[in-house]
Amino acid sequence: MTAGTNFKVGIIGTGGIAHAHAQAFMAAGVDIVGAAEILEDRRRAFADRYDIPYHTSDYRELLRRENIDAVALCLPNALHSTVAVAAMEAGKHVLTEKPMAINAAEAERMVSAQKETQKTLLVGLQRRYAPVTTVAKQYAEEFGRIYFGKCGYLRRSGIPGWGSWFTRREESGGGPCADIGVHVLDQCLYLMGYPKPVSVTASTYAEFGPEGRRKGGWGYRDPSGYFDVEDLAAALISFENGASVIMEASWAMNRPDKRWVEVYGTEGGMEVGDGLQVYSEKFGSPVDASPQVPQQEARLVMVEHFLACCRTGTTPLTSPEQGLTLSRIFDAVYESGADNGRQVIL
Repeated sequence: MTAGTNFKVGIIGTGGIAHAHAQAFMAAGVDIVGAAEILEDRRRAFADRYDIPYHTSDYRELLRRENIDAVALCLPNALHSTVAVAAMEAGKHVLTEKPMAINAAEAERMVSAQKETQKTLLVGLQRRYAPVTTVAKQYAEEFGRIYFGKCGYLRRSGIPGWGSWFTRREESGGGPCADIGVHVLDQCLYLMGYPKPVSVTASTYAEFGPEGRRKGGWGYRDPSGYFDVEDLAAALISFENGASVIMEASWAMNRPDKRWVEVYGTEGGMEVGDGLQVYSEKFGSPVDASPQVPQQEARLVMVEHFLACCRTGTTPLTSPEQGLTLSRIFDAVYESGADNGRQVIL
C-alpha cells in the first residue's frame, strides 16, 4: 500500500534507528513533516537530511501540531510509555520502537490508552514483517499441535552504547533479553499462535559488560556511565496450553554470532533464520524442504502495514497486547534471574 502525500508523520528521537524509520516512511510515499529531539545539532542534521520543515526540542510541541497524523518513537525505552500515551491522547497514531515499554506496568498504560483513544499502536518488531516469517507462518499452520520452541539471538561482541541508556537498567529495562531477544521471542510465539505464558525460569549473567569489555558498534558510548544489566540471559518459558520455549539472548559471549527460531509440532517443525528449513513426514518417510522466500525490506513492509492500520482501524500484526505479553515475560526473566533461577508464576 502506498500512503500518498496526504498522510503526514513526525519522528520523535533522531538517533540511529530514526534514520531507518525515516527512509522507510519516505519509500512508502509519506511526508515527514516534523521531528523532535533534545540535542540541537543532531536534530538539525536530521531535519536537513530528510528535508523536514519543522523541528523542536520538545515532543509536546510536535504533538500539538494538527498537520501530523502519526508519530514514530525512536527513544530510549524508558520514554516509550510516557510519550506514546501523550501522543495517543493528542490524537496521533503511534509506531513505537521495541521493546514496547520498560516493564509490564508501563506497557499496560499504553494498552489502556490505546483502548481509550482507539488510535493505532504498533510495536516495531520488524522481524515479524520479514517475508521469511510470513512464509514460515503458513507452514506452521500445518504443524498440528505446536508444543515446543527454541529461539536465540547471540552476539559475541555486541554491547551497544556502553554506559549510555542501553546499559542502564532504569532507562533500558534490561540488556540483550529486552533489546534483541525480544525479536526472536516474538517471532517464535507468533509461529506458535502466541500462547499465554504461565511461568518463567531464568538465569542472567553479567560477565563482560561491567568490565567494559565486548563493546559493539551500535549506540553512543558514555565513558562516565555504567553497566548494570545482563550480557547473557537464558530462560525456560511455559504456557497455558502445555507448550514451552527456551530462549537465549546475549550481547557478549564466547561463540560466533547467531540468530534463530525453531518450532516443533506433531506434524512438522522448522528452523527460521534469514532462510527457512521445514521438516515433516510424508508416506512414512522424512521430508526436508527449503522454501524460496521473497525478498522484501521488513521495515518497509512494517511501515506500510502501520499506515494501513491507521486508515482502517485494523489491529496491527504486532499488537499492543502482544507487546504487553513480551513485557510480562521479560519482567519474570529478570525477577527469576535475580533470585537464582527461582520459577516465577505469571
